[in-house]
Amino acid sequence: MAADDLNASGTARTFWRRRLGGISLLGCLVGLAGLAALFAVGWIVFVDDPYGGEPVAVVTLERPANVQADSGQDLGIRRTVDSKQAEPLPGGHALPPADIVISDPASAGQPGARQPANPQSTAVTPNLSEVSKYGPLPVIATDGRRPAETYAGRTPPIAPNMPRIAILVDGMGLSTIATEAAIDKLPAQVTLAFAPYGNEIGRLTDRARQAGHELILQIPLEPYDYPDNDPGPHTLLTGLSEGQNRDRLHWVMSRFTGYVGVLNYMGARFTASDEAFRPVLGEIRDRGLIYIDDGTSPRSLAPSISTEVGLSFAQADLVIDSVSTKSAIRDKLIRLEEIAREKGLATGIASGLPVSIETIAAWANQLEATGIMLVPATAVVSGGET
Repeated sequence: MAADDLNASGTARTFWRRRLGGISLLGCLVGLAGLAALFAVGWIVFVDDPYGGEPVAVVTLERPANVQADSGQDLGIRRTVDSKQAEPLPGGHALPPADIVISDPASAGQPGARQPANPQSTAVTPNLSEVSKYGPLPVIATDGRRPAETYAGRTPPIAPNMPRIAILVDGMGLSTIATEAAIDKLPAQVTLAFAPYGNEIGRLTDRARQAGHELILQIPLEPYDYPDNDPGPHTLLTGLSEGQNRDRLHWVMSRFTGYVGVLNYMGARFTASDEAFRPVLGEIRDRGLIYIDDGTSPRSLAPSISTEVGLSFAQADLVIDSVSTKSAIRDKLIRLEEIAREKGLATGIASGLPVSIETIAAWANQLEATGIMLVPATAVVSGGET
C-alpha cells in the first residue's frame, strides 16, 4: 500500500512538471506572487489618488482677455517682482498638498467637465494691477492712484459733523444665493467682503461693483486653535517664513480684482504676532489698500502696527449678528448708532445670513431720518495715505 502511494505521488509530480513545461509547483507560486506585487506597484503609480482622498478642485486657469504674456502692456499691467514658491515648514514638516489641479482648458464647458473653482474677473483697471504667477495683484499706479481710492464706493454728501456708520457684510462669494441677496437687497453704501474661495467669485464681484458696492477681500489668518479651527486653504501662519506668508498672501489677493482693502478672517494668533503680522500690513500699505480689523480679538496688533507703518485702518466696533435673531441684530444696530453719535463714526461687521441682510436693509432705509449717514468702509478709515 505504501509503495502504491509513493508511486502515485511521484506520478502526480511528474504529470504537473510536464503540464507546466518542467517548472515546479513552488516556482509557479513564486511567479504568481511576483505578478501580484508588480500589479500593486502599477496600481499605485497609474491609478491611485495621490491626494489620499483629500478634497481637490479642478480649475481651468485662463489668461485675462487682452493681456500679453511677455510685456503685460495692453492694460497697463506691470510684471510683478519674483514671488518664490513656498518652502517646507520649519522642522521638516511638509506643506499641505496644493488645492488646485490644472485641468485641460479644452475640456472647459464640456458636458460633465468640472467648473473652475476660482474663476477670476477679467475686468482689470489700467495701471492698478500687476502680473503674478497666480493672477493679477493690486498695485499703486505710476501716476499715484491707489486701488483704495479708485474702487471706493460712492459716499453721499455729508453735512459737517454728521455721524457716519459703515457696515461690512462678510463671507460673500461662498454662497451664490446669499451673495446675490446681499447685492440686491442692501444699499450700495454697504461694503461687501468676499472670501477668496467660491465657484463664481469673478461674476459675483463684478455684479457687486456694478450695483455700486465697495468690495473688501477677506484673508484667512491663523487662529489660536489651528488646525482644529481652519480658516481655509492658503491660511497665513505664524510658523511660516515671511516669504512663505507673502506667497500665500499673493494667492489670496489674486482671486479677484477691484477691491479697496483687506479684512481679516479669524487670525487671533496671527494678528497678535508682530513678527508675522507687520510684513503683511506693510505689503497691504504698499499696494494702496486699506485694512479693516473685525474687532473680535483684543490682542490684535492691527491698530498699533497700522499707525506705525502708515496704513489706512479701521477697527469694527461691533459684530452685529453674533446672536442671529432680528431683535438681537436690531439692538446691535441701535448701539452702533449710539457709538456713531459719541465718536462721529462707527463700524459694524455682519455675516451674509438671510436674517442679517433683511434686518440691516430695513434699518438702513430709515437711518438717514435719524441724522446719521450710511457710508462705505473707505469713509471711516483713518491714518495712512489713501
